[in-house]
Amino acid sequence: MSKVFFSIVGTIAAAGVALGGTTLTYDELLQSPEEWTFSTGRRNNQIQIVDGIASCPSCNWGQAAAVTTLSEGILLTNEQDTFTFSFDITTNGTTNAAAMVSFVGETAICLGMSTYNGSINYGTSANVSARAYSFRSAWDNNGDFVQSSGSLGTIGVSETVTVSGAISWKDGQFVLDLSANNETGSIDLGDNVSINNVLLQLDGPNNVSTVPSISNLSMSAYLVPEPATASLSLLGLAGLAMRRRRRQEA
Repeated sequence: MSKVFFSIVGTIAAAGVALGGTTLTYDELLQSPEEWTFSTGRRNNQIQIVDGIASCPSCNWGQAAAVTTLSEGILLTNEQDTFTFSFDITTNGTTNAAAMVSFVGETAICLGMSTYNGSINYGTSANVSARAYSFRSAWDNNGDFVQSSGSLGTIGVSETVTVSGAISWKDGQFVLDLSANNETGSIDLGDNVSINNVLLQLDGPNNVSTVPSISNLSMSAYLVPEPATASLSLLGLAGLAMRRRRRQEA
């Protein structure tokens, strides 16, 4: 299972003070291949995960994917809930290739270069049963086409670009705001967002043995409990405090 650092933010201080939220932080997803399930693509290509970098050294005109299941599923339902992420794409000498990161739940939020011209695209897919996603038909036999919402400029040959973003509540729904190459974009996501899996995809051009890589993947979610859950938690904390006090007085 994926490594998760779990902490409770917020304390009970006095009557009327609400319980804080829970922060889930995933920042070591690419440290070990044991946490991933690998799919062999065309020409038996397969992603390799070593020392925080996902690459496909042998992806010569082929596709490969890898997926991990989060040890704590993320569900944004309250207006205070947020999700942030960041990852790097390095072209390694070619932009005629694909490199994508998708956050998968009820829908898939797909980000990365997958138009074979170096542009950074973003969009969503409703078919979350797919093994892979794509902004073009080249992946259709192995996944699902992504409805593109827009792009954030281009990345050059042998360059690295950081794609980062945050999901938060705005104007009656959750919205993903993201940035790359000093450009920004956004996707409307509705009144709730779930993320249970992270999917990586790499696709190489013909006669090129080195394809883009993905590295420095980090994710964090701040989740506020539902009112009923918060009330039960407050009662539990109050009970523990009273029990400790009685022990001290005894």
